[in-house]
Amino acid sequence: MVIKSIFIGNSTEAFLEDKFDEKFNILYSGDNNKGKTIVIQSILYCMGNNPVFPSSFNYEEFYFILTLESDGEFFDICRRRNNFVIKKSQEIYVFDNLSEFKNYWSKNIHGLPIIIKDGKKRLSDLELLVQVFFTGQDKKVTHDILNKGWLKKSDFINMLYSMVGIDNGFDTNQSIEELRNTKDKLKIEKDNLLKKNKILKKNNIALETLSYTNKKLALDEKLKKIADIKESIIILNSYSNNAIKHKTKNELVLKELKSLNRAMKVGQISCMNCGSNHIFYESAGAEFNFDISTPEVRSQIVKSIEEKIDNYEEEINRLSAEVAIQQEKMNEILETEDFSLEELLIAKISLNGTQNDDKRLSEIMKEIKSIEEQIELASSNSKSINEESKAILERIVDEMNLFNEYIDPSITNQYKDIFTPKNKTYSGSEGTQFHLARMYAFSKVLMHDYPIVVDSFRAEDLSTEREQRVLDKFSELKNQIIFTTTLKEEENLKYDSIDGINGINYSGHKNYKILQQVYVCDFMKKLDSMSIQIK
Repeated sequence: MVIKSIFIGNSTEAFLEDKFDEKFNILYSGDNNKGKTIVIQSILYCMGNNPVFPSSFNYEEFYFILTLESDGEFFDICRRRNNFVIKKSQEIYVFDNLSEFKNYWSKNIHGLPIIIKDGKKRLSDLELLVQVFFTGQDKKVTHDILNKGWLKKSDFINMLYSMVGIDNGFDTNQSIEELRNTKDKLKIEKDNLLKKNKILKKNNIALETLSYTNKKLALDEKLKKIADIKESIIILNSYSNNAIKHKTKNELVLKELKSLNRAMKVGQISCMNCGSNHIFYESAGAEFNFDISTPEVRSQIVKSIEEKIDNYEEEINRLSAEVAIQQEKMNEILETEDFSLEELLIAKISLNGTQNDDKRLSEIMKEIKSIEEQIELASSNSKSINEESKAILERIVDEMNLFNEYIDPSITNQYKDIFTPKNKTYSGSEGTQFHLARMYAFSKVLMHDYPIVVDSFRAEDLSTEREQRVLDKFSELKNQIIFTTTLKEEENLKYDSIDGINGINYSGHKNYKILQQVYVCDFMKKLDSMSIQIK
């Protein structure tokens, strides 16, 4: 994959960068605030990353157009907020959200890795994927992934496995032995809570009372299972209803577009308000407008909408199948003869008065069940897959250490993992070197073909000698490289004289003002080539 150009702008100001080489590029300037970070973040933004622009740059006012080459095909990707337009050859595709864009990316540009999330397989989010080949100027965290929230470190690791063809849905950060130890501790806590139960404290406990207590616990556990399944069905139905809503809206738009007949013998379609015979298709949120007066553009929009409808239909079918599976699980629970429906109902009513100990017992049972499922999942994986997973991480760490030793032979401490411990986060030049080592190792071991992008690769005073060694190592890779840096006064134009380096000088740009009116004409032509009209 190769970045060819990036356009940024609106109808009054714009900027374009199209001087990228297929191999090694360094954007540099003699001072900060010349627009290098805006260009880098614009590239990643068009690739689906979260916006991380400088605070002085109001990105929501602008359109961003990335041109990239992947497997010999060229793609123009225009993004405005969460709306996307993609041009491939003469085909135009319009997407109203990141999810639609992600699905297109995986099917047409570059297949996305698969991760296991909440027990289900799903495409890796683009914001997670870019961390394999991109390091930004800020937030250079070494102990965790960026923007940790719903996505976790374990998701990132499983994504790496998927990139080399390993299907591993198990959190490798927690071994089976650790899971078993956790399970044993929970069992001890459970036993202590049962002993604490006032019924068991009686000297002459009745067997039938004990049986009733245990039966109630079993009932509570069963009701909890039913509640969990019900919640899953509600969530799945919500997703399905949302997909149906989007599918229906697109079907209505498609019907309207197909009903247009611009070549009617008796006349033509005109606007009653202004008399114009131009008709526009407006994307969701009114971010993009397309003049569909011509059959050519209209047919492209129709094709784009038809593909979206097919994708939503596929999603609806998948969700319906998931709902059927959950309903079958519900039926299996209800059909068991251990408890009558009346007992389930009585237990349900009594749950409202459950005390803290009972609640904790239910939580423990759920945790134990979850751990047992994780152990079963881990055990079901073949020994070879587990060994292969471990070997991949070891190879990455080995490459990181080889890189680190080459950059600075005086280093004695070795990396132990692709993440540092939370209490041992690298900072300064150590942090910069850690991220460079990891970017290099990911490319060597995963053999991905994404461009490697590092904003401010000499941050925190990476010495001149170490810098040259960094350039030497990254020059070995087959990937396109895009680095940025700020030069000292005595280093001016240094990259223009280094063989194999395409130096792109940003020193002449105005501070905080990379966008200029002079680029607007080229920017508008680029939009026009994608049939996009802006106000």
